Amino acid sequence: MLHLNRIVPLLNQHKKFILFFTLGITVAAAVLVNVLPVEYKSVATISPVNIQLADKGRIFNPNIKDLYSFFGNGDDIERIESANDWNSIYRAIVKENKLADYFHINELDTNASIDKAVNILRKKLYVKPTEKGQLQIIAWAHEPDTALLWVKTFRSKINLRMRECIQLQYDSVIQQLSKSLEALTKQSIIPTEVTDSSKVATSIREMKEHSIMQLIANNITLTGEWRQARAAIPDVLTVLDEGIADKTAVRPNKLIVISGAFLAALLFGMAWVIVYHRNNLQ
Repeated sequence: MLHLNRIVPLLNQHKKFILFFTLGITVAAAVLVNVLPVEYKSVATISPVNIQLADKGRIFNPNIKDLYSFFGNGDDIERIESANDWNSIYRAIVKENKLADYFHINELDTNASIDKAVNILRKKLYVKPTEKGQLQIIAWAHEPDTALLWVKTFRSKINLRMRECIQLQYDSVIQQLSKSLEALTKQSIIPTEVTDSSKVATSIREMKEHSIMQLIANNITLTGEWRQARAAIPDVLTVLDEGIADKTAVRPNKLIVISGAFLAALLFGMAWVIVYHRNNLQ
């Protein structure tokens, strides 16, 4: 059983070893932290916009538009956060900014270089939710301006991708309406075979023709509304706090790293002395 009255003298006896070991590790950590390239942080705080703001009913019905909240809900936040897994966005950023060269990746296969650059970029550029229901786009780069550029590019591509998804839904509806209009137009120009000239039959034919023309008119109106709604799709993200080229937020934090190395080395040195001489403490 270990006793404090035996441990203290033992540590005092080997204090030189503990001191030199601690100083050695601390100096090594200081040298390493000064050799490693510094990375600067850029952060933009954003919030997803309520997707329902793009609803056609909201745009053309003034009685319900006030029921829509401007900000998105938890599902919208998770949907935007999932951009961390959108490989196509990361690959596009790597290609556009030639990040394979920036990360000093030398692969004969271009795709392999891009894949490695993407894996590195995922650790340096990502979306993180906050406790207040907002999102932060965080970037770490060797230059403050580069970190800011990555934040803006990532935000722009997320916004564009989400808008494209909404536009695809609108395009699908517009395409279906166009097919319906084409069928109705063909039906309206095909002459009706007259097999009964009675007043009742004539009235029915006129009603059918009127109904078809009414359907065509409604189709044209609906198509126009959907096209206007498609053109009025809002941005998916709203910026609450624009990112800046911050020269103060850096990693590694030299003070924390060196202090941590000092404390860890001191504790390890004392623990090693105790374990090594444990037989003397019995």
